[in-house]
Amino acid sequence: MRPFNITDFKEVTRTVALGLHKIVSEARGNCVSFTPRRVLEFAGIDTTAPIALTLVKHVLEGLTARGLITRDDSRSKIRYIVCRDRSPLWAPLKGGDIDGVTDLIYRSVE
Repeated sequence: MRPFNITDFKEVTRTVALGLHKIVSEARGNCVSFTPRRVLEFAGIDTTAPIALTLVKHVLEGLTARGLITRDDSRSKIRYIVCRDRSPLWAPLKGGDIDGVTDLIYRSVE
């Protein structure tokens, strides 16, 4: 498990990019849904600290506001969705371009 540096926003966005890459790369279909906790788990972060989950949620909300991912608030827990045909993040995440996705996320949310 990796440590999670909550004081460096660039590192937070890299952690989100790593988690999303793992989620998308393991997808069997064309669409994935996830929670902030799942993003941290897939990034190799073992924490349930509320601040960590809040930071990840902030990043995911920023991506939602920019139209890069979709939010599903029809359930009790809000989930986020990345689909191949609706998200420009799908191809770089599936291809493993972590640095490119990190930069895109950082520019979109900062």
